[in-house]
Amino acid sequence: MNRLFMVFFVAMPFMATAQVNKDSLSAAAGVKNRNLQFDSIDLKIIQRADVLLSDTSKWSKKDDRICEDDIANGRYSLFCALYKASVDIAGSYEHRRAGMQQVRFILEKYENGRVINHRLMDWNNHPDTKFEEVKKVLKESLIAVESQLKQFINR
Repeated sequence: MNRLFMVFFVAMPFMATAQVNKDSLSAAAGVKNRNLQFDSIDLKIIQRADVLLSDTSKWSKKDDRICEDDIANGRYSLFCALYKASVDIAGSYEHRRAGMQQVRFILEKYENGRVINHRLMDWNNHPDTKFEEVKKVLKESLIAVESQLKQFINR
């Protein structure tokens, strides 16, 4: 009986660690889930962000993920344009909303070592990132969302 208790006592921390790792992997997999389901709100958010970033004078390359100053001065980083568009269209900001994730996933195609911690901020602020690329990411995101919505409607 003592041996059984000792084996259980010694093995328990490893079992707990395995469970934590399994849960962590599951959470990480959910964040990277590429099987996104869009709705018309996602489309409108990306369209609105595209309008907010209508030309280079509206773009800020100094993203700090605090958007009040961007909103006040009418110059938006990619993240803050999406943030403001989310609030304008949906009434609130949802960080992992499908449309937001789509923009992040499209951006990865153009990342080229420009991202360290925060995809949208790091890429936006990188010296090599150009306004035309920001518009391209938004355009490709719009196309992906529109395509899925059209398929859903045609079912």
